[in-house]
Amino acid sequence: MERNRSTLTHKIGYALLHPGRIAPYLRRATRDTWLRLKHPDHVGYYRAVMASDTRRDPEAAVGSRSHDRWLALGRMQFDYLVGHGLLPEHRMLDIGCGNLRGGRRFIDHLDPGNYYGIDISPDILIAATKTLTERRLQHKLPHLTLTGDLTLDFLPDHHFDVVHAHSVFSHSPLHVIEECLAHVGRVLTDRGFFDFTFDRTEGTEHQVLREGFYYRAETLLSLARAHGLSARLMDDWEQLPHGQSKIRVSRSPLPRDATPA
Repeated sequence: MERNRSTLTHKIGYALLHPGRIAPYLRRATRDTWLRLKHPDHVGYYRAVMASDTRRDPEAAVGSRSHDRWLALGRMQFDYLVGHGLLPEHRMLDIGCGNLRGGRRFIDHLDPGNYYGIDISPDILIAATKTLTERRLQHKLPHLTLTGDLTLDFLPDHHFDVVHAHSVFSHSPLHVIEECLAHVGRVLTDRGFFDFTFDRTEGTEHQVLREGFYYRAETLLSLARAHGLSARLMDDWEQLPHGQSKIRVSRSPLPRDATPA
């Protein structure tokens, strides 16, 4: 977590250790430059990234290098939240739901109509409807909605028991994260919570191209508290085979022990 992946030193060292990844990185960097010129705003830029990635492989577009990894990450998200008390009667908002890697399990678990998935990419939401059909989950009546920001202004007050954003803030500049934290408290119930993962660094905060952002935990914890939310790093998530860290925020005080009873 100490590495600054944006430095030339890191890039040269990584290239020497992984020469086969040089060409894919150069293609990604070229695409990044072109899309930055076409889409100066972050939502437009990342929507274009997702359109490009989804055309090639929807599972890879949400960060899964293989179908087995797609399945494993979906299972990990699901098992973690169920272990932390997610019940069928709860209402859940899944920010950046993608092609329902975790969402398909949440939809199956929750009562009909209790899953709300939002994403900025119309292409990945089309892939989500395909996942929904393939898994025969239409009868669970999930809500899948395209959004252009994270103000959540189209959603009702105090409605969601669980809000979830997996690998969303790892692709978000700080002002997008702040926008979400400024508004998520309004849609949470009194005892509801919002879990989000992020790429963590203990060194200098940085970004790789315009797609990957690395933050110190205290930066995001402080930002959440500045908007009147309780916030804590989820230590038990750190024990799982995943490269990101997780923070939980709530309108109510959070227990000191993150491990479920």
